[in-house]
Amino acid sequence: MPPTSAPEIFRQLADKLSCVSKEGFFQHLARSLADILGVDHAIVEHVDSHQSIATTLAEWSQGEFIEMVPYSLQGTPCQQVADHSRLFVASQVQQRFPDDQRLAALGAEGYLGISIAAPGGGFLGVIALMHSSVLRLPPYADEVLRIAAALAGVELARQLAESHTRERLLYKQRALQRIGQRNEALINTINAQQRFQHAVVSVATAVSAENGEAFLHQLTAHMAEALSAEVGFIGLLDAQDSDIAHTLTLYVNGQRQSNFAYYLPGVPCHKVMVEQECIVHEGAAIMLPAESNGALSWVNGYVGRRLDDSHGQPMGLIGVMFKKPLDDVEVVRNVLQIFAARAASELERQQDEVRIRQLAFCDPGTQLPNRAAFMRHLEWVVADTQTSELALLLLDLNHFKEINDTAGHDLGDLVLKAVAERFVASLTEGQYLARLGGDEFVVVCPGVEANGALATAQRLCDSIALPFIVEQHSFELSVGIGLALYPQHAATPLELLKHADIAMYQAKRQKLSVCVFEPWMGRFVAEQLHIAKRLASAIAEKQLSLHFQPQVDLNSGRLIGAEALCRWHDEELGDVSPGKFIPIAEERGMIVALGSWVVEEACRQLAAWREQGHTMMPGQLAINIAAQQFEEEDLVASVLNRCAQFGIEASQLSLEITESGIMENPEKAIAITEVLKSKGLGLSIDDFGTGYSSLAYLKRFAADKIKIDISFVRDMLTSDNDRVIVATIIAMANTLGLETIAEGIENQDQITALLAMGCAQGQGYYFDRPLPAEMFAHRWLR
Repeated sequence: MPPTSAPEIFRQLADKLSCVSKEGFFQHLARSLADILGVDHAIVEHVDSHQSIATTLAEWSQGEFIEMVPYSLQGTPCQQVADHSRLFVASQVQQRFPDDQRLAALGAEGYLGISIAAPGGGFLGVIALMHSSVLRLPPYADEVLRIAAALAGVELARQLAESHTRERLLYKQRALQRIGQRNEALINTINAQQRFQHAVVSVATAVSAENGEAFLHQLTAHMAEALSAEVGFIGLLDAQDSDIAHTLTLYVNGQRQSNFAYYLPGVPCHKVMVEQECIVHEGAAIMLPAESNGALSWVNGYVGRRLDDSHGQPMGLIGVMFKKPLDDVEVVRNVLQIFAARAASELERQQDEVRIRQLAFCDPGTQLPNRAAFMRHLEWVVADTQTSELALLLLDLNHFKEINDTAGHDLGDLVLKAVAERFVASLTEGQYLARLGGDEFVVVCPGVEANGALATAQRLCDSIALPFIVEQHSFELSVGIGLALYPQHAATPLELLKHADIAMYQAKRQKLSVCVFEPWMGRFVAEQLHIAKRLASAIAEKQLSLHFQPQVDLNSGRLIGAEALCRWHDEELGDVSPGKFIPIAEERGMIVALGSWVVEEACRQLAAWREQGHTMMPGQLAINIAAQQFEEEDLVASVLNRCAQFGIEASQLSLEITESGIMENPEKAIAITEVLKSKGLGLSIDDFGTGYSSLAYLKRFAADKIKIDISFVRDMLTSDNDRVIVATIIAMANTLGLETIAEGIENQDQITALLAMGCAQGQGYYFDRPLPAEMFAHRWLR
């Protein structure tokens, strides 16, 4: 199976490229691309632009390499790539290019091709992906191909340059052999060519490393030796300041020296970077950088050549220096030209590998290690024999989703970056912070016991206590932290992460800042997961039911409406309380599906009562709408479609949404309530007083009614605070022209008090408990 995420694709590409050798490079590249992008065919081709002939360097086709003869580009998709650098045909590529017999032979349906460019520009060839069905690639496939094409361009240019050099040598040797050795100038040319050939061959055979730092060290040392140079070096431009270079490898008299950074302006290396090459025949020592501290004061001759990447951009330089003045420099120049191409190829390969690994193991938004990097680090720390204990802290930001929803993801990304910076500043040496994704972070604290881990957790909480000011916006955040200890709570990295996740879940559920894992939590989560699986099945198979609780006029006791309440009886679990399965549905992303079923079933039941001849229920049937449902774009259309399906008037329904649900995105909520009102639907604000209401917004909501939460009604006769809250809600509603309804009424004294305060509607066990549809109709409908 091909990888399914960008980090995994780039991780695999990094791993595969680290194995690439000079022999079989293109075969390895073709097979790697087919594997990681999940295509049937991957082809790397060299194109002779003068003759428009393509020669296959490697073709991996459905699990094996196949040989292809050279072919003309005319009438092929590769011709389009040559002309336009890229071509993507998702399907029917054979119909689009009917003259290309290769497409039919391979059974190709989809095609993606990208051009291979030489260092400094110039078309060299094509990398093509083909698939036997519609070609669907992840969005980062182009980035993978761009890197592959850059590497292929460097390697192909190197091979072509070496081939050209060999052909040139062979031609000159044959010419010299034909004309003999009578001409002294030609004898000198023979000697120069022999010296050049000897230098190239000796360096090529002496360098055993195929890539990496060892390759650059060996190349520099043997190149200096072959040219009888006392100094050989490779330098790299500073990534931040192009006036500064760093020696990557430096050999003096065969001994490797310490690397150093130096200032380029005014030294021969600067001329190399500007003019691509610099030759100093004598007196080079006085021009060398001051950072060499006079160690090269004896140098006379200097030859340097610039190292460019595949786009022609300078990366660094390669050079040699001599104790004696230089007379003839042609051999040195030619040798440097050959090995500059190879050194540039290796430097670019290393840079691409760093980039790939950064894509694979670094979170781009915060520049922190990502999940893949974290798991490698955790496995390494746990495997370290010196690690006797460690703490793992899993962090989840509270209310971050609201920032994304209200301020936008761009601003949200900036907030996450600021959060990461504060977290980093709060940690001590040796502690490791990573971002797992979304608003989740993780900290690894080696050599830390419970008290030390709790102290770290507190510092993390404190670090984001102050508001974040981002682009003149102020945001307040808090964090829930789950803490697990090794080896006390887990024996493996995965188990440790799992238990920290369970502890974090409990911290969020109990609204705690920090929660330490305990064994019972694992059993609780397992139970929740089991209930969630049963609930998902019950929703899909419509094994739930609705019960209906009457809503009455407190003065007369007459029915004025009802509330539809979801009930679940499971064959294995028995009757499951709504207080148990509703939160699970919200946490597990099932609440929208559950809510949609409730709307459908409520409309069906109203239609059924009508068909059974019952007098239509006065008032409205109230249906609870979860905050997630309220955010759905098609909420209004969905409700209206259900009404139409069962022949129900929209005015027969009232939607109840919690106060906190409305306030998650108040502006959007205002717009939705206005549409609901215009369609005839009623709207009640449920559990009022338990959230973080704003009177400024409340006045703008197109609500009809406020529902007073049971927690206030229950104790209002014994608690002065609750009585004042109830009276305040009723007075405020009356001022805004809204009706009020109290839930949880259990006795006549509560009714008397509510009427005295101005609330005339209520529901509760005093009138009746929630009833199945048939029983509700029997008791309350005529």
